[in-house]
Amino acid sequence: MGTTNGRRALALATLLSLSAAGGTARATADPAAIADAVSQLDADHDRATAAAYVLQAGGERAAKQLHAAWPTISPLGQKRVLGALTHLAASHDAALDALVEAARSDDEGLRDRAFEALRQLGSRGHRALAALVADPAVGDRAASLLARADPDFAIAPLLDAMAAPKGSDRPALRAALGTALQRSTGDPNAKLRAWLASEPAVSSIASASMGLVGLEAQRAPMTSFIAHAAPRSKEFASTWRLLQSAKAAGPNAEIDSWVRSQVDGPAEWMLRQAAVEASAARGHREDLRASLKDAYPRVRASAVTALSGDDGSMLERATLARRDPWPMVRAAAVRSLRSEGDALAVVVASVDDSMSQVRVAAIEVLTASSHDEGWERIHRRLRARDEWPMVTAAAIDYVVAHCRTDAAEALFHVVMRAAPGNAVTEDLNNAARAIVALRALGSPEAVATVEQLRSTESIPPTLKMALEQPLAEDGRCARTPP
Repeated sequence: MGTTNGRRALALATLLSLSAAGGTARATADPAAIADAVSQLDADHDRATAAAYVLQAGGERAAKQLHAAWPTISPLGQKRVLGALTHLAASHDAALDALVEAARSDDEGLRDRAFEALRQLGSRGHRALAALVADPAVGDRAASLLARADPDFAIAPLLDAMAAPKGSDRPALRAALGTALQRSTGDPNAKLRAWLASEPAVSSIASASMGLVGLEAQRAPMTSFIAHAAPRSKEFASTWRLLQSAKAAGPNAEIDSWVRSQVDGPAEWMLRQAAVEASAARGHREDLRASLKDAYPRVRASAVTALSGDDGSMLERATLARRDPWPMVRAAAVRSLRSEGDALAVVVASVDDSMSQVRVAAIEVLTASSHDEGWERIHRRLRARDEWPMVTAAAIDYVVAHCRTDAAEALFHVVMRAAPGNAVTEDLNNAARAIVALRALGSPEAVATVEQLRSTESIPPTLKMALEQPLAEDGRCARTPP
């Protein structure tokens, strides 16, 4: 307390010495006094504090001198005077400009305080934040702050920043635009239409359209954005963004025609895949049957997924499920057949596919079905000690879904795979699933298996705890015949 009071006294004495020639007001207006105060910001704490008081009262002259000297002031001095600078910035543009420079500082602490000061300065600070939005070094932070602090004002500078060099490649600008539009209380769609009328670059429109995805109130302007830019899009990034946005756009014949042209037109597989997904989302999956023959597997996989349940392509999808050289395509094709009873034999056969991800897909499709076709193959997979853990997990889920009380012995062996001290995590996880399945089955065989496992010495302690839990009087499947 005494030390603090002493410092305040010394600071006051220093301030008085600076203003002794004719009163504080006169001293702070004096160029020499202000220049001296700027030079004292790097001095000891007390002299720097007194200098900050002088500058805070120095009005426009102090604001201009601080702005001019800002690059030469040390980070410590800049931090010391930031409060005075914030006070001056409320009325003087030069001080506001210096705060903008502080917000660009490499010093994180100074940068944080400058941004907070700009946020608190109301409309003046918001204009300064708008000037920072286009700066790729700090603009993302400025965009986020501005979108929340003044959403109606933020829309225009955010759109302008997207039109700046490399602005279309900044996801944070799109996120901030979405935030501003959601918070806006004015007529944001009018601003969007006016911006589009200014003929911004296709890359900017494509980026902005992604910022509108998911905003129902902006669906109409987003549709206009895509319809305007899509036919002119020549670059990969813009085309990809427009295809992503087209999934959520409103009905529009021009967009439909353009998306259709991208299904098999571009050389880049990512664009063809995006077009397949966009066409499906827009309700035109009949245009995708030819994509089942696309040269790239990811495009084929997207096409078979989009065509699930399509009678006109069932035979071709069934063929891909068994013969495509890529397992991702076979797995997607199997899943696409889940509602087509005529293709059941293909799904059942896929339980024995050479690749685990296809086997999982087949078992998952059969798990969700209402019949027991394929159980013998699944049962073999459940008993196979060398099966991949994810296939075993899918088989356990099938057992529970179909109340296969005849799986008790196989489940016993799944638990026992976790008994060795070097059991892998996947085996432990499947052992836990098997115990849950035994409890769900609730049949006499399942109850007897649980009792046998309880008395087995080599069972790990964590699984012992699960086994020791009281059994329900009746498992979910106890009264359901296999």
